[in-house]
Amino acid sequence: MTAGTSRRPASAASPSPPLRPSEPSASPLREAKRRVSLARIGVWTALAAGPVALVVAYAMPRTVVAAAQPRTAVATPVRTADPSGVAALFCDLWLRSDDAAPDSQTARMVHTLAPDVALPSHTGAVSAQPVQSVMAVRSERLGAGRWSVVVAAQFTVRDGDAGAAEAGKASRAVKYFAVPVVAKEAAGGAGAFRVTAPPARVAGPVVAVSSVSRFENRLPADSELVASLGEFFGAYLAGVGEVDRYLSPDTELAAVADAGYSAVRVEDVSADSEMAAGPVPEDGTSVRVQARVTALASTEQWPLAYELTMTARSGRWEVTALHAGADPTAKPSAENSAAAGGEEQ
Repeated sequence: MTAGTSRRPASAASPSPPLRPSEPSASPLREAKRRVSLARIGVWTALAAGPVALVVAYAMPRTVVAAAQPRTAVATPVRTADPSGVAALFCDLWLRSDDAAPDSQTARMVHTLAPDVALPSHTGAVSAQPVQSVMAVRSERLGAGRWSVVVAAQFTVRDGDAGAAEAGKASRAVKYFAVPVVAKEAAGGAGAFRVTAPPARVAGPVVAVSSVSRFENRLPADSELVASLGEFFGAYLAGVGEVDRYLSPDTELAAVADAGYSAVRVEDVSADSEMAAGPVPEDGTSVRVQARVTALASTEQWPLAYELTMTARSGRWEVTALHAGADPTAKPSAENSAAAGGEEQ
């Protein structure tokens, strides 16, 4: 070691540079002011965005999206199968056909509706042919897709031995046939029918026994009510005068246009009350009557029947309602209903 030379220990570290003083932190007051400024900027921005957004909304092209509406199921009308027309057509063609001419147009049309049916034969002494009408009078459903239709056919029956030229030997008759019909099940066969067998000859409809009429009081021909009806029917059917003058207030009834009758004669009038036969009762009294009249047209005479409700007013009878074709056992007048315990139909 050299004298006078100082030696620095190797382990001695260099002094660290002095630390930089840190910046003073923002004061609480300054931080609060900054937050207030930001809040004000946000408020003004929001206010300004309102009008701007409105202008932009109007300027932009509109795309209308329709809200999906719930579909309402529309009920499809259900067609009621009615084989009456097919049965009547088949029966008419079948009666006109003849097995001696299986290739005729009539026979082909028959086999279109009923491929397997046999045709009638008209080679005998008596021939029959429908001349006026063939129509269905009753249809009975036998099961699913199966019907029996009764058809009425009007015939001209001739005696073959007398010759067709002798009109005096011809007579008319109505005969009834039951036609079995089924519905076709082929595609597109809705409403299509097929006859499964030849018609069956059946008896005609039974005539129902008529019930006792309520109109038991026959009115004299010179009564006030019969006279009123004579004038009314003259206007209603023959156009003699105005119909309105014979009607009760609030009753509307138009005359029969172009009826072609020159006059009307009242034949018989019956009422459901004895009061209708005497003098005109007090105002508001109502009766129901049945009138049988004869309408005259040149050389023709037509027997007609009507039911009417008549009401008394100002010393005369007026028509309150016309029940053409009504049941003679229809409900009686108000007076008789009270007497009968209020029975109504």
